[in-house]
Amino acid sequence: MKIHSLLFAILFAMFASFARCEEVIIVANLEAQDAPTEKWQIRDIFMGNSSDWDIEPVGLRPPNTARTIFNTKFIALTESRIQGYWAQMRFSGRKTPPKEFRSQEEAMEYVLNNKNSMTYVLSTTEVPQGLVILFKEQ
Repeated sequence: MKIHSLLFAILFAMFASFARCEEVIIVANLEAQDAPTEKWQIRDIFMGNSSDWDIEPVGLRPPNTARTIFNTKFIALTESRIQGYWAQMRFSGRKTPPKEFRSQEEAMEYVLNNKNSMTYVLSTTEVPQGLVILFKEQ
């Protein structure tokens, strides 16, 4: 009985620490005080549906854990639905998808060097000086 309790406690602790890693934060290179801080605003920017802010969204190429989490928690669509959406937007000439990079480091480097840009990274990622955290789940 004690072994089962101990095993359960260990598994629960592992799951809890893994779950904390499964979050993304939104980082940006912005000077303006009026920045998007709500999930729906960030979603609109990344899906090309916002003219309220002049912010360039930058994403990560699939497959990527941060991208999967971002798509699930912010965009609320599967990867295939997002790909279909952007294919339709490109074909109709209405919108182009965000630039994509292979790694979080490349995406953050781009954002660091380009004012008014933003990206998402895992919450465990160290954010370099010069970038601000726009959104972090509580």
